[in-house]
Amino acid sequence: MSDTFEYRDQSRTPARYFALGAAMASAYLIHSLGLPPLHQLLAVAFVGVVLWRIADNSIHGFRLSRSALEVFEGRYRRRIALAEVASVTIFQTVDDDTRCILNLRSGDRLSLPGAERFGTRRLVAEFAELGLPILI
Repeated sequence: MSDTFEYRDQSRTPARYFALGAAMASAYLIHSLGLPPLHQLLAVAFVGVVLWRIADNSIHGFRLSRSALEVFEGRYRRRIALAEVASVTIFQTVDDDTRCILNLRSGDRLSLPGAERFGTRRLVAEFAELGLPILI
């Protein structure tokens, strides 16, 4: 295991910037062709939505290090010391998605966002390397 195991998915991607360019080009084209105001308003609204998504830059994922686990879910951020984790439940759903549930010593359960990107073996190996009890 490396020192840090991380998965992040965020709004600022090349595809999102391409969508911004396409939206701006279409808004300019609609304006220069003199199309009805409704079309212009829709084009500007589309540019606004894409700009908002880029500016907001919601992040979805987690970072696992030797001392703590950080969870990112939109604007929600949480840092959990590994000593607070009682066990980890990792399983595969009927749809072949991997799920990872952190069972905390406080009794809370926290679903790990982004775990579906990895297979159960990889997650089991990463958590086992840290000495956490794993329930499969």
